[in-house]
Amino acid sequence: MKSYAIISDIHGNSLALQAVLDDIRSRGIKTIINLGDHFFGALESEAVAGMLRENPMLCISGNTDREILQAIDGDFTKDGMDRVKADLSAQSIAWLRTLPNTETCDDLFFVCHGTPESDDEYLLEQVTEHGVFVYNDDYLVERTKHIKERIILCGHTHVNRVIYLSNNKIILNPGSVGLPAYLGTGQYRFSMESNTPHAKYAVVHADGDAINIEQVLCTYNWHKASEAALKNGNEKWSKFLLYGRMPKDLRP
Repeated sequence: MKSYAIISDIHGNSLALQAVLDDIRSRGIKTIINLGDHFFGALESEAVAGMLRENPMLCISGNTDREILQAIDGDFTKDGMDRVKADLSAQSIAWLRTLPNTETCDDLFFVCHGTPESDDEYLLEQVTEHGVFVYNDDYLVERTKHIKERIILCGHTHVNRVIYLSNNKIILNPGSVGLPAYLGTGQYRFSMESNTPHAKYAVVHADGDAINIEQVLCTYNWHKASEAALKNGNEKWSKFLLYGRMPKDLRP
């Protein structure tokens, strides 16, 4: 049997990442797969970059990783981006440029951030005027029929889910290490909420055709992270970090 740790959406939260790495290490897991969105946010971008350098893992790019590079190259702007750019070292920016959009691992995993084709779309969820809903089995089987790997890893929503498809494939979202809720924008305003402030990741145990999955919630000092976000001028992120859900005053 081989075990894999699946992490995603750190968003510069070094305290949460340290808690997750400590838990992974305590389990003796050597292989970590990281689904992207490493640095952008109201917290410690470069501190996270240093931690990733010290802990080798398979990494891909997320939408905010791409946006950081677009901002550095001069054709993108976003609230909070200037602070992140100023914090990141040249070494960390160069590392971002090396990341692929998708990857595979051990003929078992297909790795993407959002969907196989886009880092900024949701694979499992449909956003409607009435809320966010998980797609049905027929849709997801058709959507992923071109992927030969049995387990499809995706992040981006920050909500931990395991979907077992009728064709024996599994779609796994490990949730977010560093940001347990956020307010989405687009055609509709919507809330993405994991409903706890914990740092989240997943463990996959593979033994031939037998696949066991754990969704792991790690306690860390989210009060300190929340205070840091507020100090950095981001009251919304401060509340998201503290509660893992959307405060009443921010609900769509």
